[in-house]
Amino acid sequence: MMIAFVRYLSAGLIALMVARASGRRIEVARDDRLGQVARTALVMGAMTALIAALGMVPMAKAVGGFLIAPIVSGLLGILVWREAPTLPRLVGSALSCLGAAILMRPEAGIELGSVFALVGGALLGTYLAATRGARSQTDALSTLAVQSLLGSAMLAPFALAGGLPLLTPALLVGVLLLGSLSAACHFLTVAAYQRADAAQLAPFLYFNLITAMAVGFLWFGETVTPLALLGLVAIALGGMATLVDPMRLRDLAIPRVRAA
Repeated sequence: MMIAFVRYLSAGLIALMVARASGRRIEVARDDRLGQVARTALVMGAMTALIAALGMVPMAKAVGGFLIAPIVSGLLGILVWREAPTLPRLVGSALSCLGAAILMRPEAGIELGSVFALVGGALLGTYLAATRGARSQTDALSTLAVQSLLGSAMLAPFALAGGLPLLTPALLVGVLLLGSLSAACHFLTVAAYQRADAAQLAPFLYFNLITAMAVGFLWFGETVTPLALLGLVAIALGGMATLVDPMRLRDLAIPRVRAA
């Protein structure tokens, strides 16, 4: 809770400084204030769950469980935005659910870290779907500042319940770096989802898995079991499968048939 709190507090303060330096105002549409609070709660829950998972299971496993977010976002697109439930989406969702089940390995005892990762992924998918619906409400910098500061306020009672950590120069530098990375990531994510559909952006989330496996192995000496790797691959393939557009495939196939 303390890590999540300082992450978003520092990110919010950085966003305010950027806005002040650039002469931009931090604004939230009056008719979107409740929505902003709801989206903030979702992203705070998602990131706090991921941070908890990272302390319990290998990095690749935590990030892999988190990658069910595009599936959740796609399913909510069907239920909420009335998008067509195409066969690729249904097959991809089933494949990712199978991968999540393999990753959790219920027969070997469910790891709490894997549960946190999957819950975080579900919350993030809901957040992405909600952000898509609010793409025209608030600019990305305002969203970053408001969600970071509001989120840190939501987390403060839990983070500060055990008292303040010992403030050292190393801690302050770490907080500054964490806040800067968090601000950049949050800003780019919001800006991307305000400019493109979730289906177009979903593949980029799977770069997280490659990075997590590399960093986990090189920095922390973590390894992934063959069965866990199978589950991660199934989740990724399921997410990629949901991107297949049957109409585009048909359009590509028709010229070939005519040529033949």
